[in-house]
Amino acid sequence: MMSKISLGIVVASVCISTSATNGYADELFVRGGQFKDLILPAPIIDGLESEGLWGCDNVLPRDKDNGIEDNQWCYWGGNPIKGNDGKYHLAVCRWLESAGHWGWPKSEVAHCVSDNPIGPYVVTKTIIKKAHNPEVMRMPDGSFALHTASAEVYTSDRMPGPWTRIGKIKINGRGFRPKMYKGSNLTTEFRPDGSILLMRKRGDIAISNNGILGPYNMVSTDNYHRLSGYGEDPVVWRSRHQYHCIYNCAMDRQSGYMRSLDGIHWKNEEGLPYDTSSTYYTDGTKNEWHKFERAKVIQDALGRATHLSLALIDIDKFEDVGGDIHSSKNMIQPLVVEKLISIVGEAPITEDAERIAVKIEAEEGFDPQQDLELASLRFGSDSLVNYGGGCKAVGSKPAGKDLVVYFEGTHGLNRFDFDFKLLGQTKGGDLVIGYALLPEKSPMAASLVALPVKVNAEFQSLEGQIENSGLSDSAPAQAILMEHSEAGWKELKRFEVPALKPYENYRLSMDIDHPNANNCEYSIKIVGQKTCEGFWRMVDDTDSSVEFSGNWSVSKPNSRYYMNHERTSSHTGDSVKFTFTGSKARAYGTLDSGKGGTFDVYLDGRFIETIILRWGGPMSKLYQTRLLPEGTHTLEFKVGKKFRGKTNAYIDAFSFESPDNMLTNVRDVTRNER
Repeated sequence: MMSKISLGIVVASVCISTSATNGYADELFVRGGQFKDLILPAPIIDGLESEGLWGCDNVLPRDKDNGIEDNQWCYWGGNPIKGNDGKYHLAVCRWLESAGHWGWPKSEVAHCVSDNPIGPYVVTKTIIKKAHNPEVMRMPDGSFALHTASAEVYTSDRMPGPWTRIGKIKINGRGFRPKMYKGSNLTTEFRPDGSILLMRKRGDIAISNNGILGPYNMVSTDNYHRLSGYGEDPVVWRSRHQYHCIYNCAMDRQSGYMRSLDGIHWKNEEGLPYDTSSTYYTDGTKNEWHKFERAKVIQDALGRATHLSLALIDIDKFEDVGGDIHSSKNMIQPLVVEKLISIVGEAPITEDAERIAVKIEAEEGFDPQQDLELASLRFGSDSLVNYGGGCKAVGSKPAGKDLVVYFEGTHGLNRFDFDFKLLGQTKGGDLVIGYALLPEKSPMAASLVALPVKVNAEFQSLEGQIENSGLSDSAPAQAILMEHSEAGWKELKRFEVPALKPYENYRLSMDIDHPNANNCEYSIKIVGQKTCEGFWRMVDDTDSSVEFSGNWSVSKPNSRYYMNHERTSSHTGDSVKFTFTGSKARAYGTLDSGKGGTFDVYLDGRFIETIILRWGGPMSKLYQTRLLPEGTHTLEFKVGKKFRGKTNAYIDAFSFESPDNMLTNVRDVTRNER
């Protein structure tokens, strides 16, 4: 009997696409409201060229000296990092262009070097003869670690090498439902205590406090918001108080950006991190590449991203057959670097705060007292500031070389915020952006995680575990062991959880006697826990809030599915509608690599977009709405047109976010039963 698991703590990461095809236009955002606004024009190194270069007309002329490219090799990805010698080094995978794009399984990792972060990069040698998608970490002792798509790890004292294989990263799934690509295309980042945070290809988070090889213990899964088009291949970096993540949606050429205080619970910064308008030069020339992938960043001493590195291809991957005019390259562009800002005072910000003082620090090349256009500044929740709202500057005063700015107005504080965002510009028109940690928040705080509940083979007992995955001792807490059946949610037992040190865990168990336990889900809820993910509740497809129309069939019982079953349709026009009261909703089902079709998505009766149902396996997140006004909404899917000859669509369950889902006492459980 396969163990059932808990979905009691599901990590949120809200993101929307802003293309006209899915109902949200770029003009909703002000400048700086999307990460892509931080991408600056690339300096031209030695002129723009067309003669002798591969590529479609829409990527010509271009600067061949930016990043790395040539006519012999297809280059992909590329992790630039500043070496101990002061030069910039690029570990990039490549394979012979004659094989076309799908020659990548035979790729090697090459070392390139440049005096400038943009380029030109010159290949010095092959450092790994067969590997793909490298990522490099600078280790605490000044050495370097490189891990590849297959989780192999190499180390070296110098970026050029020699590199020595030391082993393979190990990940403990700890009962989370199995997903595809368990160990491929990883991204890693150090936490403040020296432990390492790892994100897998599909957005799962694991932590190691035992070095680069691990083992890494899984703490959360499916953190991406935008799943349509196969979300994959993240890059995670940490600056000051927070983690950032950019991930790619390969099949529909979209992308997402999200942020986190602890690296475990994620929220979205709505909008796009890059799109076809993102590659351009200081003279105004633009290149429109077909596809962007494998984002990486160069960081400064404070961890702030200063440059964005991307893999680019000029046509669809399936059309690049080799021996033609098409290929791929690495390109690097400068970014607007976030300013150093902080909220003055330690008093918590309240919903009715009348005035907020913010210190903006001076840095080399930036004098806030002289450079800022105060009237342009907005400050508050990114849910307002990104759209032109938030508090306005009403005054300022010098503080040494720094500047304290006073803000008044509607700041928009909500349950998803751990910091406030600053947007504006200098008197010269340069974009100004920064994030200030809210006074009551800390990246060093405790973070309790409830692991999946295990059911023994005879359904005689339930076993669970709560772990402190944060960086400080936790306070005593209360946990509820919950059961979800077709009758609704039911509280089984409450547990008093003692204070836990970082990485310490508390085990809980209870006996059960349930003849239909195989069709139930068991999970642990931590009472009163507040994180930037919000408060989510699962809803099975049998719930009265879910309405099916058409020819849906029910699967055979299988523990891979939520509550042991899901529904399938291959008939265009069949629909399923979920009605919920809250701010966000998700849908779950199988993403089938060979049979998946499409869904047309409707929100509150309005067509949003068409999503592709491929790559991910059972119980995957199919979709997540953007942040909505609190209230009653409908999320509807209609089986769409065929995708590569297939129309199969799958629905397993839904979930919705609402403050009413926060468990504080027994009455809350009863109130939220359906």
